Amino acid sequence: MRKINFARGFWTVVVAVLLTTTLVSCDSFKRKGVNKNWSMEVSHPFPNTNWAFEEEVLDFDFEIKDTTKYYDVTVSLLYDTSIVALRVIPLTLTLTSPDGMQSIASSQFLLDSKNNKDIRPEGNSNNAVLDVVVYPHRKFKNLGTHKLSVYRRAEKADNYGFISLSTKVSVAQ
Repeated sequence: MRKINFARGFWTVVVAVLLTTTLVSCDSFKRKGVNKNWSMEVSHPFPNTNWAFEEEVLDFDFEIKDTTKYYDVTVSLLYDTSIVALRVIPLTLTLTSPDGMQSIASSQFLLDSKNNKDIRPEGNSNNAVLDVVVYPHRKFKNLGTHKLSVYRRAEKADNYGFISLSTKVSVAQ
């Protein structure tokens, strides 16, 4: 009967696992360095799909770590097309830098999919997403935490059918 050398087999498995782990780790570090499309997304879900009066101003904080690049700041609205009664949502957006400087912009979210080709379906339901680049190709002068405040100027106090509002900051192409 032949003896099985478990110690040799054990060390072979350990070396194989360590080698595989090292190669996978090095590959992921390499990809992180190459990725120039850094993006960050902050989302605010609406309870009971109601963008209520109490939430007419929403604040989103994001960190800028590189002031040499240009960024796109996008606001995304996820909503249920079968419930939302509004056709247009007027918004005022205020971008505040860490030193207190503000930039104010106005935008209107046109929710009519017949007239707005930027609306895309989300999943297999009546949900749709509208992405609006509110600050395109923006160069930030200050490192640190910036804040985007979104003020909803809709006339109704309660607005049902809205699932979430998100802010996405990505390196401009």
